[in-house]
Amino acid sequence: MNCRRAQEWIEAYIMGDLAPELADSLEAHLKQCDACWRRYEEQKRLIALLRRVFAVQRRFL
Repeated sequence: MNCRRAQEWIEAYIMGDLAPELADSLEAHLKQCDACWRRYEEQKRLIALLRRVFAVQRRFL
């Protein structure tokens, strides 16, 4: 797997929408590539933050 492909799949992986065989391939790449690992961590934090923001918004609607 190359970095471009890995970065295309990171969001789907975080959301649990990536097929198991692709998830395995992405996980293997993330273990070997610091740049993609950092991108994964950044996206994971961003998605968690967005989930919290939207959860708070729903309580006030």
